Amino acid sequence: MIAKLSGVVDSVSAESVVIDVNGVGYLVHASARTLAALNPGGPASLLVETQMRDDRVQLYGFAGAAERDWF
Repeated sequence: MIAKLSGVVDSVSAESVVIDVNGVGYLVHASARTLAALNPGGPASLLVETQMRDDRVQLYGFAGAAERDWF
């Protein structure tokens, strides 16, 4: 399970961000508030909730523990 990601923001869309961690890009879904604080090329550190389903693995990122706990 992935609990935290720290790296460089590769790209940001309306619903997700790609964080480059040592050459591996992780697609992380996040709230508009969390995404607004991230800038391409800048640093990122997000707490992560990993959800595994039969057909996919999804990562949800949070700026802080309170936001993650609410999720």
